Amino acid sequence: MGFDQAKIAIVGGGLGGMSFANAALHVGLTNIDLYEQAAQFTEVGAGVNITRNANRILDAYGLKDSMLWKSSRNPPCYMEYRNYKSGDYLGQIDEFGEPSSRQIHRAHLLDVLKERVPESILQTGKKLRSITYNGSEYQLTFEDNSVATATVIIGCDGIKSVVRQHLGITDSPTYSGQVVYRGYVQYEDLSAEAAAIFRRTVVYRGHRKHILTLPIGNDESKTARIGVIAFMTESLDQWKSESWMATAPIDDLHEHVKDWAGPIQELIEGLRKSSPDGKMLKQALYVRSPVETWFHVEETNPSHGIVLLGDSVHSTLPHQGQGTCMAIESGITLSTILRMWKAGDDLRPAFQLYQDIRKPRTNKVTRTSYEAGKLASADLPDGFTENFRPDLLKERMKWIMEADILEEVYRKGAPYFGLHAAHVTGATEAGPVQANL
Repeated sequence: MGFDQAKIAIVGGGLGGMSFANAALHVGLTNIDLYEQAAQFTEVGAGVNITRNANRILDAYGLKDSMLWKSSRNPPCYMEYRNYKSGDYLGQIDEFGEPSSRQIHRAHLLDVLKERVPESILQTGKKLRSITYNGSEYQLTFEDNSVATATVIIGCDGIKSVVRQHLGITDSPTYSGQVVYRGYVQYEDLSAEAAAIFRRTVVYRGHRKHILTLPIGNDESKTARIGVIAFMTESLDQWKSESWMATAPIDDLHEHVKDWAGPIQELIEGLRKSSPDGKMLKQALYVRSPVETWFHVEETNPSHGIVLLGDSVHSTLPHQGQGTCMAIESGITLSTILRMWKAGDDLRPAFQLYQDIRKPRTNKVTRTSYEAGKLASADLPDGFTENFRPDLLKERMKWIMEADILEEVYRKGAPYFGLHAAHVTGATEAGPVQANL
């Protein structure tokens, strides 16, 4: 009874898939395989901010030291705001508590998530073509004509998810109205004054555009640099790439900010020094509306089913830094439910519990991240306003940072896990489920 022995296929080896793999192994789901379409595990982008809510989970997996080796440490504040033209300091949001946020290159985070996952379960070069069900198991067919089998499929294959399409969810993503330019700048390419500013997370807020900088990495591991994430309002009339991720001349970004403060001009020159071809990543930001049902269970065999996780079901704009964090939260939620389930061998109530726990939170993150982007790229950017000031900004994010995901899973799952209330408190204080198996 339960799903701890289910044969699980994880589709997608990015941050979402690796987050679920870590969670599954942590709670004791060992019959898993992960299929990644790329020839090797890689991530692109200018870095990622992992916040307190997700760091609590990663630390419980034993990944704290590895993550801190290549991430920023003890940030002086959560975020600082500066005037886009004068460069004047406007104010800041303090950290939300320990563990504090960590800024890390996406590829380095993927390396951290990969280190405890056995190579034997990682399959690369596996681009999913189709999923069929033969009455006893799922067959996953890949573009190289290989076939794998599973009784449970976890779709972690991103906003363009093939697994999502298999479930009949065919909605089109919506363009947010902004693109994001991403790149890196070395501290040694800046003046001492500018380098000191960018040793912290900073937002320069302009008219319908803003630049966010992250202090990626640290000096000890020689990973310290500035992640530049520039959100610019643009139409898609000139977008020539068939992909949402492309490259563009650094000159295009400079045209947006050519009259901005001196430190921003230094960033532009730093980007040029870091890019021999004079280009940087450019991504059109899309988002999907929340869907009503995240899963499918086979009528003839309800112990077999397919469920979505991460961007494949709850994609969000990056304005609150929660895309990867939500996948980390969903990973431990779903894996805990599958491992601890004692209420029969029907996946429907198990998947429904997962959706009932996660959907309200991820829906709200999707909505508030869109709102946060509108606030950051303002019509009136010269200073703080009634709706945009540090105390309000911190208050509107506290519910994200202070959530205890494991407490919620145990509390709502206790009737299905065979736990009494007294066990729930002890379990969450000890960290994720491994302490109670």
